[in-house]
Amino acid sequence: MGAPGVTDEYSPPRLSRMLHALPHINVTLHRVNDTFAPNSPVYLESLGILGSIPGAWLILTLTVLLIYLLTRCCDRKQRPPRSITALKITLMILSVLCCGAIGVGLFGNDDLHNAMLQSIQAGNQLAALVNTVKNQSSILEEAMGSRARAPLARLADALDAPVANQTALGTLLRALSALRNNASAAASAADNLRRPLAALNLDAFMKRAWVWEAARWAGGMAGWCCGGAVCVALLAAAARRSRRALLLLCVGALGALVVCWLAGAVLAAAAVAAADACQEPAAALAHHAPHNLPQDMVHYYLSCKVSRENVLTAELRNAQRAVVAVRQALAVLARGAPQLFNDPGLQPALGALGAGTGEAERALVALSGALECRMARAYFVAAARAACDAGLQALSLQLLAAVAAGFLFTAIVLVDSHAWIYINTNPGKPPSYGADVHLMDFDKPRSRMSGSATLGRGAGGAGAAAALGGAHTLGRAPHNGKYATLSKQCKTLESSDFY
Repeated sequence: MGAPGVTDEYSPPRLSRMLHALPHINVTLHRVNDTFAPNSPVYLESLGILGSIPGAWLILTLTVLLIYLLTRCCDRKQRPPRSITALKITLMILSVLCCGAIGVGLFGNDDLHNAMLQSIQAGNQLAALVNTVKNQSSILEEAMGSRARAPLARLADALDAPVANQTALGTLLRALSALRNNASAAASAADNLRRPLAALNLDAFMKRAWVWEAARWAGGMAGWCCGGAVCVALLAAAARRSRRALLLLCVGALGALVVCWLAGAVLAAAAVAAADACQEPAAALAHHAPHNLPQDMVHYYLSCKVSRENVLTAELRNAQRAVVAVRQALAVLARGAPQLFNDPGLQPALGALGAGTGEAERALVALSGALECRMARAYFVAAARAACDAGLQALSLQLLAAVAAGFLFTAIVLVDSHAWIYINTNPGKPPSYGADVHLMDFDKPRSRMSGSATLGRGAGGAGAAAALGGAHTLGRAPHNGKYATLSKQCKTLESSDFY
């Protein structure tokens, strides 16, 4: 492909041809027509099947993660410190790789934004061309229509005066009739030029496209940045070995995983549809864009194939012939009428008609340039190149980044889940220590002193009393034989029993 502005020739980029070559199949796995047809249910079905591949992988991934968590969440086996360190290092490496994938996605999103802005800029130039045709057609119609009626009426009144030279009068009357008829023909041709484009408002469409693109860019940047924030937070949590943070970020990584695969599904369908449209962008716009214009007219200006004359070009030539005839008739009247008539309103009428004819001629010059198909074709090719070359590359780059981030987030969820399950809140204790410590306390024999001294019985009681060493009241020694009220298995409440 040549650079924009060098040539008006367009050929589909290699990437669009590769994506277009992907099989378009229906639910019965039969090939369907791969021509861009957004109004065809069969074509949309084929795009949906292509986009469902990342969705199916997402379902499989969530199933595997569910099975993994169900098998690991109740695992109480203590892991050696080296195993936890390996999990930390693995999680940090995966977080760094995920940050890289998200950086690629950010770059692709920004690159797509720049490509779409270039395409919108070319569209604005095309809209300015359409506005030129509308404005100059209105000027031509006004100059040869409404503004010419009053001077023609004054000129006709002036020629109604009696004169002796009937031959010269006949020549002037024929010139006046030709002027009136040709002015009407020029105004009619100008109306025919303007009417097909009256409902076409490219300015409003381009403004909406700019707003949509700005919203898409902002949403994409926010989404990629949120994924990057999860990766950076995971990196910090793994470095600090924070179990609560790892547990919370595992949920965040799971949500990012779902978003990545859903975005991959949307981007896959969008990339294939864009590649299909980029094979013949002129035909795609002519048949499917909401312009309410004749398809042959749109295809003529976007492809600039001069196999037959365009409707607007034919009306332009009719207007040019009519204005030339008006100028010739006006020249005849300007030479002969002042010699035969001494009407004071004659010269102002001729001057007004001459000024209107000059304005019509200037409008025709502007229309001749604006209705030339090569200019519209150049703007369209610039827009198509920006969208189908750089834009499609950026879209595919985001697709690859979303898929890579989806795989990396899957690995992060697995490693993170493994890490927070086995990372202890209390160093040196097994993972179940916090949950089982109170059960262990109930199995230990101990005795406590009440308000009176208690007596343990047998060897066990003596050992317990000796272990407590002075846990008695009123200065009495153990085993004094009084107020033996509590069993050696009784347990007093401590502050740890409430937590």
